[in-house]
Amino acid sequence: MAPTDTYLICATQRSGSTLLCELLKQTGVAGRPEEYFEAQFETGVPPHPRRFLEGLPITGAGVRANVSPPEAPAYSSLYGITSYREHLDRTFELGTTANGVFGAKLMFNQLPELTALAGTLPEYAGLSSIALLRALFGDPALIWVSRGDKVRQAVSMWKALQSRSWRGERADSDPRGSGDRPPRGGAIYSYDGIDHLVKRFEADDLGWNDFFAVNDLEPLKITYEDLAADRIGTVRTVLSLVGATLPDGWAAPEPIRRQGDAISDQWVDAYHRDRAERGQGDAVSVDASTV
Repeated sequence: MAPTDTYLICATQRSGSTLLCELLKQTGVAGRPEEYFEAQFETGVPPHPRRFLEGLPITGAGVRANVSPPEAPAYSSLYGITSYREHLDRTFELGTTANGVFGAKLMFNQLPELTALAGTLPEYAGLSSIALLRALFGDPALIWVSRGDKVRQAVSMWKALQSRSWRGERADSDPRGSGDRPPRGGAIYSYDGIDHLVKRFEADDLGWNDFFAVNDLEPLKITYEDLAADRIGTVRTVLSLVGATLPDGWAAPEPIRRQGDAISDQWVDAYHRDRAERGQGDAVSVDASTV
């Protein structure tokens, strides 16, 4: 089905974008947004967790020691794909609902990969990122999802990188960790690892901000905090961008279990304590509501 209305959820990892996508999918009228473009040009699958730690000295958490390839969801894997055109056709088929609405989620680090992969097709070769998005999706509505609390976002990512569990999984361990190896079945705290991810998420949000500004774009700005406070209102606002309305009687379900837990709280406290001990002051947050 060729979509008549398109939108992209522009986000960073662990920002609440999965919650928003699950809610939108369950309306039945908002496309089926997934990370269709997470595959890397070099491998055809999502990036190994070590890619998020480039430039960080070894922490002992074992993220880079686990060399097994990442899970490759069927909707994003390029295994068996002989032309990127096949993937694009599959994406539009999977991501479009019967009313013609197409949705997808795009992380900032995925933008250059999408540009490179689509550039293997003659009609997209040499296009800038914004020109490519317009060529692929027409004039898509843009929804910028960010998380104001970058420390909690980084803690969530640090746990997920160690466990490779991305939805509703727990990583139970002592908040300070023990020794140089992660506890069996758990994860270890690392100030340096979390701080590295705080800076990465700040940089990625600034990257989205610059992308929108340079290309004179005005995305709908949504924060994780606002979404958590008003799921139905947020979904209704997104639907209005693509000319859709909530089905009668629709109520926002709880599609995924909240991943923050007591360990997350302890690690957040430990991070702020360690940051203060280093004389670095409060962590700076950059989110869609303030830029």
